[in-house]
Amino acid sequence: MPEEPRTTRYRLFRTAWGIRIDLTASAVTTAAPPAHGERVADGVWLDAAPVLTHPPTDGRGNRLSPDEAAWLHHGLSLAAPFLPPDRHTLVTVHHVRFPETDYQPEGLAAALLLWAEQEFELPAHPITVTFDRSANRYVYEGDLTARPGAAPGSSV
Repeated sequence: MPEEPRTTRYRLFRTAWGIRIDLTASAVTTAAPPAHGERVADGVWLDAAPVLTHPPTDGRGNRLSPDEAAWLHHGLSLAAPFLPPDRHTLVTVHHVRFPETDYQPEGLAAALLLWAEQEFELPAHPITVTFDRSANRYVYEGDLTARPGAAPGSSV
């Protein structure tokens, strides 16, 4: 039986503007692979379908593009090594809310990683972020610098 959806509020404010993402997701863990969802890692699956439809399935939040959903996949992949290896975990993202003016898609990875840390009581994953004043954007460092689908070592 799926757990009740829970909302995580990811906030990053280092200047006059910041990134604010509210992400609502749920997880179910089973012995067999789920019937739907995208494989993230061995035993870890992501269902982002509810936030890829227009309007969003639940009528709330923002509709994500497939490129933005790839950032969700990336965030869950960072938590995947810490999830139970002998079970299958399906994470369903029900809705995502953010102001489109103060937003960077990398924040979606950080938001889902934070959600997974809270949901599964995982150790905090260090995220280093600086602000590039000349580009007027946040620069994620470390594991969050890899653009989803890019070769290792590629940056955003």
